[in-house]
Amino acid sequence: MLNAEQLSRAAVLIADASAIVYAKVPDLSQPPPATAVGVICTAVLRAMASPADGNKSETIGEHTRTAAHEGGGLYLTEDELDLLRPPSPAPRAAFSIWTTSPHRPGEA
Repeated sequence: MLNAEQLSRAAVLIADASAIVYAKVPDLSQPPPATAVGVICTAVLRAMASPADGNKSETIGEHTRTAAHEGGGLYLTEDELDLLRPPSPAPRAAFSIWTTSPHRPGEA
């Protein structure tokens, strides 16, 4: 259960993550793909797990904790963004281009 401060932070992070998605994926389909909620939630949970003060490491006695992502905070990975991008169009069909005339029987 989140306290009032965490709920407020989560709401801001959800809005920010949504803005990042629209900036990074300008051709996002409307309505967004089914993967959008999961991608936003993953980014928000990752940001919630990092310190709100932006510290990337802390030391208490002999114990040191360092954030895995240099930027810390809210971000989306390329894999997450790929889940939101429209699929590439499938190739229509295979074809051949003759660069020389094919030899036909009976022709010289």
